[in-house]
Amino acid sequence: MVLLCLESPIYQLDQSGYQSVVGMDPIAKNILLELSVNYRASYQTIAKKLNLSVNAIKKRIQKLKSDGIIRGGLVLPMNSMLGMEDWVAILRTDDPIPSDTFLDTVGRHQLVSSASILTDGSILCFGSYSGAQGLQEIGTFLRQTPGVVSVEFHTILTEPGKRCELSVSDLKVLRCLRQDPRMSLADIAKQTRLTPRRIRKIIRELIGENGSEPSLYLNWEPRGGSRPDEVCFKVSIHWNLNAGGYTAFVIIIRHEEGVEPRSKIVRVLKENYPVKFWYAYASAFEPVIFCVFVVEHMREVSEIINTIRHTPEAISANAIYGYPSRRFHSPIDGYFEQLFKRLEDH
Repeated sequence: MVLLCLESPIYQLDQSGYQSVVGMDPIAKNILLELSVNYRASYQTIAKKLNLSVNAIKKRIQKLKSDGIIRGGLVLPMNSMLGMEDWVAILRTDDPIPSDTFLDTVGRHQLVSSASILTDGSILCFGSYSGAQGLQEIGTFLRQTPGVVSVEFHTILTEPGKRCELSVSDLKVLRCLRQDPRMSLADIAKQTRLTPRRIRKIIRELIGENGSEPSLYLNWEPRGGSRPDEVCFKVSIHWNLNAGGYTAFVIIIRHEEGVEPRSKIVRVLKENYPVKFWYAYASAFEPVIFCVFVVEHMREVSEIINTIRHTPEAISANAIYGYPSRRFHSPIDGYFEQLFKRLEDH
């Protein structure tokens, strides 16, 4: 899972739509969101959707890569394939500046996927668990970690996706996509000795012909991908929204009980901050949503907070900022290791 605003400068575009003044405008954002649905999408496909030339899209993507915003792609199993649920936690510590060693201690647990130190000395971490026993295990571990004073823990509301049995041919294609999510059909065919037609069919069955819509975002507008319950895996973008001179941050909003108050808050944010507001996801058990924004100037944060606090359905809103996250060996890594071991044994 990727967790992580934008003042709108005047953008000067040439006839191709290429941005000559650096900034995160709606076109750049839309390109990133298209790649989050399907990282294998061609320049031609994205250009057609955004009504731009292929050359303009190519230049934009090159710029986003050179700025460090696009870091690559990811192949991720849907939760139904893992048999797991996602969680997020904020650890309050007794140290105003936790060390990297402390972060490593948290990351040693197999159910912790990533963690980052927040500017207030807290730790923001993510992971997955399986069943009640897994939930108890990770909760106990986090609370008993030396230096942790309190734990705010949330299971994330998400669509589990489809579960399917994988053939040896499926595994061969998945292994290629893990190496390079944009690997061409011809190169996959060379490595797997499968026909391009067979590979295309496998990709369509496993990840969808046009990728898949995100399974957890509350503010998502469909972009032509498959529904989450129609796919077993997703090929998505690995982005860094803190790169390129921008700051990504999370606002944790506690709201009135019910789906409608939550939806009202999300609508207000979409209307007021169409570029700065990126995505939101919800706690499965508490009236809490996590909203991700990207801004150029930190002074914009207070304006966004004030907008939320003036929304009647919002009870509280607190922004959290973090340093670059540390990624650990996760359940997803272990899952693919076990899958590909079948190929070695085959």
